[in-house]
Amino acid sequence: MKITNNVRLLFIIAITASLSFFACKKDAVDKTSSETVLLSFGPTGAQPGDTIRFFGNNLDKVTEIDFTGASVSNSDFVSQSKTEIFVVVPEATEKGYVTLKTPSGDIVSKTQFNIGIAAVVSSITSVARPGEDVTITGKYLNWVTSVTFNDGKVVTTFVSQSIDQLVVTVPVDAQTGTLVLAYGGTDSSFVETTDTLHVTLPMITGLSPNPVKHADELTITGTDLDLATKVYFSGVADAVTDFVSQSATQLVVKVPAATVNGKITLEAASGVKTVSSMDLQVLLPAVTTMSPNPVDPGADLTITGTNLDLVSSILFQNADPVTTFESQSATQLVVKVPDGVTEGKITLNVLNSTLTVQSPDILKINGAVPPPVIALPFYDDAITSNWNGWKGGGWGGSADYANTAPVREGDHSIKIDYVGGWGSPLQLGGASVSTAGYSTFKISLYGAPGSDGKTVQVVINSSGSQSITIVEGKWTDYSFPISSLTSASAITDIWLQETTGSGGFTVYVDDIGLN
Repeated sequence: MKITNNVRLLFIIAITASLSFFACKKDAVDKTSSETVLLSFGPTGAQPGDTIRFFGNNLDKVTEIDFTGASVSNSDFVSQSKTEIFVVVPEATEKGYVTLKTPSGDIVSKTQFNIGIAAVVSSITSVARPGEDVTITGKYLNWVTSVTFNDGKVVTTFVSQSIDQLVVTVPVDAQTGTLVLAYGGTDSSFVETTDTLHVTLPMITGLSPNPVKHADELTITGTDLDLATKVYFSGVADAVTDFVSQSATQLVVKVPAATVNGKITLEAASGVKTVSSMDLQVLLPAVTTMSPNPVDPGADLTITGTNLDLVSSILFQNADPVTTFESQSATQLVVKVPDGVTEGKITLNVLNSTLTVQSPDILKINGAVPPPVIALPFYDDAITSNWNGWKGGGWGGSADYANTAPVREGDHSIKIDYVGGWGSPLQLGGASVSTAGYSTFKISLYGAPGSDGKTVQVVINSSGSQSITIVEGKWTDYSFPISSLTSASAITDIWLQETTGSGGFTVYVDDIGLN
């Protein structure tokens, strides 16, 4: 059946007249006046493409209706009379006030026009660098109020916006992920993209030179390196943020003093990290031989090895670091052995580095006092299985049970930093070690600079004690009768407690046990 335009118009008028909700409240009006008056319009729950009604007086004088984002001229009205105008809502309409244009002036609605829409995304740019523009295509994107990138980065200012396209700049700290678009309308909501925006990250393809020396410049080559804000080296907790130079393909940075062999990690402004596929090798000295061995104090010691030109000083046991050498090259270093040294491994300090290197062998010293003989050791490079309890706890400082220099013998000693009065950072407890067959408790101490004359006490079973006056700069061996420390038949705990009441000094401990 054919429906004429007049019949269709009458149908629309009848339906619209039955609606109970209008955007503007109808007020009394003087119908004899020649003034154009807008009394109401609606419904506000319309969709783009729906027909809405404007009601008032002298509306036949209206030449154009301007919605926010779109306009309709009177030639495109569905119908127009003195009291009513019917018009189709344009696709590009946005929330806002409506303006009726007349020869005598504009009439602006008292309320805003709002419609129910649902933004739709059909595509997004797949890959972009931070700071670049991303294009989102779809429908009703002119209603979008914000775009949220992964990790909660919200953008509310757009490069451009239209009904079918939205252009937004990627934040410098954005991460790879989907986008969430918030849009307005009668039913405000969100739409998440099905596709992922891949945010470009800096990538490493090469390291040069490799191996490299500490404090030297390392050239990192790769792609998008201008996006790197931090560089992490293996063994170094803090990131390097001060670069020698930086471009998209090259990043130059100085190698930190604590760097060890391992990967290089780059971090972008987003906090996302990328790791090199190759390891950075750091040049370190290495000892092959020491001759003569044993050696006399005051005699020349010839050290052979590799990268010995990187040695800044040598630490002998029970001596201050030696910084002046008889001769030095990459493969050979000659140094005079200080007086008063004891047997043990030598330690090489590395130029421009916080790292140290130990000799694989012990340097024996002619005439040196040998390490004490201990029948039942409790500490010998580490807490031994003879001590059947635990280590740790304590207060007033810290204890490093794997310190590498100085040592009385072997590879390790215990470094104790006393920071508070009557502190006891070194504590061994929870044991039950029988003293049957043993008569003497032994311990060796080395006083660090500033410790000379300070006092500590050995405490056994939380009660018996013996006082020790620290000797700075040398290992001193101490022996105490077990009976002077405890009358019990077993040792349950051992403390080394500071007794000056102030702390603020360091001692090294080695060779703890019974004889």
